Amino acid sequence: MQTDQPYLFIDIDDKKIIFSAIKYNQKLDHEIIANIIVNSEGILNGKIINVEKFTKIIKNTLNEMEEKINHLFTNAIIIINPDKINCINVCGYKKLNGSQVSKEDITYILNDSKKLIALNEEKSSLVHLFNSSFSIDSDNLENLPIGLFGEFYNQNMTFFLLDKITLKNIKSLFNKCEINIDRVVLKSFAEGVNLLTSKSIEKNFMIFRIGEERSSLSLFKNKCYLYSEEFSFGSNLLIQDLSKICSLKIAEAENILKDLKFQNCIDLGENQILDKKYFTHSPFRKIRVKLILEIVKARLDELFEIFYEKNINLNYYNKTIRGIYIYIEDLNLIENIKFIFTKKEIGNLQITFNEPYDERLLSASVGAAELVGKGWEKEAIPIIQSKKSIISRLFSSLFN
Repeated sequence: MQTDQPYLFIDIDDKKIIFSAIKYNQKLDHEIIANIIVNSEGILNGKIINVEKFTKIIKNTLNEMEEKINHLFTNAIIIINPDKINCINVCGYKKLNGSQVSKEDITYILNDSKKLIALNEEKSSLVHLFNSSFSIDSDNLENLPIGLFGEFYNQNMTFFLLDKITLKNIKSLFNKCEINIDRVVLKSFAEGVNLLTSKSIEKNFMIFRIGEERSSLSLFKNKCYLYSEEFSFGSNLLIQDLSKICSLKIAEAENILKDLKFQNCIDLGENQILDKKYFTHSPFRKIRVKLILEIVKARLDELFEIFYEKNINLNYYNKTIRGIYIYIEDLNLIENIKFIFTKKEIGNLQITFNEPYDERLLSASVGAAELVGKGWEKEAIPIIQSKKSIISRLFSSLFN
């Protein structure tokens, strides 16, 4: 890692593309020296659907960034938010018979697991690999147990895979912009790193990202990214529900949820009627304000059941989860959704929300900068443009 030059991070999402120029000091602490946020074009559900529009935005914004800081970029770290992530947990083991755990033992387990994944996931590429847990004779350990004696060694690994075609398209398009990709980072992982390093949050936690059109959950345990799940719905469901049940236009329903402050409405009388000013395209009707709260609460309760309470994929992890970070993409809905959730009984879980200001847009870039600069203790890093084999790269990151 060089400290005399800026590094380029590009966070690609359906709504925004964020360019960040970041420098590191001798301690590998990072500083954002410039950032540019532009509206996305040519991308839908994390996939590039219009090459011409996408490359035009990248080239124009790249030129603007280079002029802004007087530096020419040839490489970049790309942060992506795909709609499909394949998460696979693999368990490897070695009978020790009283001997020590050696570097070669761990190398063999990683090599064997990688072969197993490659054999069964031919159309996917490795993006992230995590050492989930280690144990010797049923004793759980925090770090690689090289040099320890035992009878039986067990190692759990989590592979995050992405469709090869998606990665090829991204690489090809950036090559057209004369940018080589140093590394691809999943947005969900980068945001988790940012939370763990910048906020007081439980180390065993989940992120619920509620987007406008799609949502996701990401599970972290002992700083290890363990599980991811995508959902094809988002906060727009709240607007659609209100529009349908109250016979309102979408624009009217959106304006109501943007303008009404639920915290101020809770003490209103049961028969308090919605103001006429909201009926800009529909004939005025007597709609109770409390009805709007009930509609939104009912849908959020259902979403929370799908995400967490009735999600069978989380049954194994539920007892270890201590906190939930709820990340709401639509800035206009944060306070109202936050108000509904704070009234909900969720046991002893620590619930945290993102704040309604634009700085949150940089959370993934900040997390990725921390990850690239200092590494992550639970991750073995697959670098996509190196002549080394994948396995040798993984081992280098583990043991050096």
